[in-house]
Amino acid sequence: MNRALWIVGAAVAGLIAFGVWTWLEGTADLEVPTTPTLTTPATVDTASVTPANATDRTNSPPIERTTAPAPTRAPTPAAHFPQGLRGLLLDESSRALAGLSVYLVDSAGNDPLAIPLLTRQRDAFSPVASAESAVDGTFALGLPVAQDKIYEVYVLSPTHATARLGGLRLLAGQWHDLGAITLTAGATLRGRVTVVGREDIPIVGAVVAVEIGGTFADAALRALPGAGHGLVATADVTGAYELRHVPSRGIVQVAAVAPGFARLLKQNIELSTERAVEVNFGLAPGHSLSGTIVDVAGGPISNARVEAWPQQPASGPLLAQSDDRGQFTVLGLLTGPHRLRVQTKGFAPHDELNVMPDRTDLRIVMQQQSRIRVRVVSDNGNTLRSYQIGLRRYFPEQNGQIASVAEVPEQRVRLDGLTDTIELTGVPTGRFVCQVEAEGFAKSLSPEIDNVRETGADPGPREFDIVVTMHRGGVLRGRVLDETGAPIVGANISTQANGTMPDSPFFRMLAGSVPDRITVTKTTTDRDGQFVLPTLALADYQLLVEHPEACRTFVRGLRIERPVEVIVPPIRLFGGATIRGRATIAGRVVGQIKVVLSTPSTQTNATDAVRLETVTDAEGAFLMPRRVPPGTYELRAAVVGTAEPEAQIFRQIFQLQRSSTLVSVAPGQRQVERDIDLPSDH
Repeated sequence: MNRALWIVGAAVAGLIAFGVWTWLEGTADLEVPTTPTLTTPATVDTASVTPANATDRTNSPPIERTTAPAPTRAPTPAAHFPQGLRGLLLDESSRALAGLSVYLVDSAGNDPLAIPLLTRQRDAFSPVASAESAVDGTFALGLPVAQDKIYEVYVLSPTHATARLGGLRLLAGQWHDLGAITLTAGATLRGRVTVVGREDIPIVGAVVAVEIGGTFADAALRALPGAGHGLVATADVTGAYELRHVPSRGIVQVAAVAPGFARLLKQNIELSTERAVEVNFGLAPGHSLSGTIVDVAGGPISNARVEAWPQQPASGPLLAQSDDRGQFTVLGLLTGPHRLRVQTKGFAPHDELNVMPDRTDLRIVMQQQSRIRVRVVSDNGNTLRSYQIGLRRYFPEQNGQIASVAEVPEQRVRLDGLTDTIELTGVPTGRFVCQVEAEGFAKSLSPEIDNVRETGADPGPREFDIVVTMHRGGVLRGRVLDETGAPIVGANISTQANGTMPDSPFFRMLAGSVPDRITVTKTTTDRDGQFVLPTLALADYQLLVEHPEACRTFVRGLRIERPVEVIVPPIRLFGGATIRGRATIAGRVVGQIKVVLSTPSTQTNATDAVRLETVTDAEGAFLMPRRVPPGTYELRAAVVGTAEPEAQIFRQIFQLQRSSTLVSVAPGQRQVERDIDLPSDH
């Protein structure tokens, strides 16, 4: 299959799955009533805080039997940062909740194509900031720098369901008020686990687990300090189990498994906070697989991920993880052959078909992946000892396109005087190049590395020795003028890959997952409107030109084929207009409201289409992030950070559709004001 088509197909699949979700992120288990007036909470004296009542969590042990590791990124405590989010925690009787943990987490929507890899890493969604609610229930989550990211807020309570707000942004220099967040008791799930057809025979010790939402919500919840790895209960001597404070009021799936029995998954379970939901399991006899995972020298391999897939249609794999002795056991298998897949860092994936259940003698030998020794030299042949290197998949048949290799992380290299090379290990099968960046040189690619294994070839690791020769790169030089032909001082010039459409949500989704072959750099024009962009990698570029008092423009189709200087024709910027206004619901300010300005869909020139997005401030006011040229635009709004998870995305789509209004910018017009008032849902 054509590799480029494979990449495009994977990207399209990812975009279809995550596109709408990324644009309109959902929330769960919270209610946001009328926004009260809050002040930034002062530093809390923990000695004076009255914590929420504790509860017995005996019936909710972690999914895994080991303690969750500490996050690799220590959460930034609430502090007097220039920007952040604040709010008020209340129970269902409108009483303040003190001493609850509140966390700020990067949304998976920031890089959705990396989700399959991130969900296997326990610390991928670790909090970036944390706080504790004060005696009056207020909290503040601050960050030192406002980035163009989407965030989620989680609130943990021992006596309430976990609350989650999604689709939130930080505005530079502003503290945004999220209003009152009402925590509910959550749902209760109970039932019995017995032998199928024999309700009089309980299965003692059966494990029942519930997944509250999508992969993203569950992964983020597991990463929260003190949240455990999910909601799990163990059946008692009567086969009974109970799960309390399940953080969902929508559709979930629940599974039960026990040694000697097949795993049973029940989907489309609708939870309710008004009554306990009963889900009973009748487990049929099942099987298990166990064995040992070793390397070619016979040494045990720990923390390997084992997946057992039924070879007939099923809901998904059964999972296990090897221990320090390399041993594993997969429970809950059905009768019949299974496909066994084992994955661990630094080794080639192991696939085995027609593995029958009840085997206890499996011995899986993992083959180490290939390695590459790299020497980086300057254009005069001297060895460089300080640089950054990354491995890239390479597609020569597609004009040399490159893609990330998730299994081999980027490395910052600083060699001593006795070492000339760096070694990259865990290289999978395929065609690759090494991409190197070093101070004073343009980003450069190595010769192609062909690690494609032919049928019947030796499965053992291969070794490659390559040399990367750095070059000084090309130069782009030009001038920026205003409408009258006068030079513009302080215009921002930045490089982009040719064809980039930065306003497109799909392009923004791909931006964090696709490596740049170009040199990403920027500069500003001098007093004569001139700019110079030196040390550019050999590639196809476009320039993004911006100034606060003008519309931005693009200069496309700039090719740098050799390390020479290229003169860019004079670039003209036009004034355009700012778009501002106020967004409310039934005349009142609530939470954050997302406001979108876009070119009407009837316009066919996608490369010139405009799509701007912002959120309202604490007073409900909004200002689009840049000026737009004369023309007609659509202005829409939707509330973020409210509603139930299943209804959220549809509610926002509905709000965006019904709030659509046209905004016209006339030639010479410098400011347009337009308010949006969404009808109340009540």
